[in-house]
Amino acid sequence: MRILLALDDSAQAMDAAVRLASERGAGLTALFVLDTGWSVYIGSDFLLGSHARGDFLEYTRDDEYSQEHKALAEIKKRAQVAGVACEVKTVASRHIADEIIKEAAQGYDLLVMAAPFRRGLEVMRDAPSAILKAAPCDVLFVRGGE
Repeated sequence: MRILLALDDSAQAMDAAVRLASERGAGLTALFVLDTGWSVYIGSDFLLGSHARGDFLEYTRDDEYSQEHKALAEIKKRAQVAGVACEVKTVASRHIADEIIKEAAQGYDLLVMAAPFRRGLEVMRDAPSAILKAAPCDVLFVRGGE
């Protein structure tokens, strides 16, 4: 059995994926998708010469990298404590849900993710609904602490 964890900041989803991998002797892969959609979302810099757009895009890029490092370190730590081997992958895309679906199509039996799913612009979109409709494998939504 192969399990894919769509990474956000949900400790509950991480714990569920690690627990399932441990109980079933399954392989675990954690996927973090860097959100590159902000440049399209905010449009052009209407304050000519102010560099406001560029500064904001730099801020969001740095924030994405910070979230990536925190999430990857956290899943590695939780997997190691449980004695579960965990492969980590990072990809960059404007369409986070599409990247999760594309990875899930690589032979995984189960996709684990938080609901609500909190990744960049996906907070504003309905990623779980889109993923559920298109997922090529079973999907386990883990309710996150709100």
